[in-house]
Amino acid sequence: MKVAGIGIDVAEIGRFRTSKMRRGERFVSNIFSKHEQDYCFSYRDPAPHLAGTFAAKEAVRKIYGDKPMAFAQIEVRRRPSGKPEIWIKGKRSATLLTSITHTKTIAISIACNTRS
Repeated sequence: MKVAGIGIDVAEIGRFRTSKMRRGERFVSNIFSKHEQDYCFSYRDPAPHLAGTFAAKEAVRKIYGDKPMAFAQIEVRRRPSGKPEIWIKGKRSATLLTSITHTKTIAISIACNTRS
């Protein structure tokens, strides 16, 4: 397996606790897909999950830095196990991998583009 690109991003969870981070708000609707919103808002405190998902999308965007990709084209879905997967334009990516973690104050994600 070859690594064709890597991206990393850190997001402050506190920034996802503002009034514009509520379901139905313009920012949330523009950045997060319905699947992502359903996942994040299924938790009592959606902020860490919004921040982690945002960080994952930013990490993927950094892989394609020379060819910018819109947030709406990138989707982070979770398998039943909770493992995140990257979907691009509605299709699961076979080459993009991601990992997301968070503490009480920050969320971090790394993404990698692999080639077999």
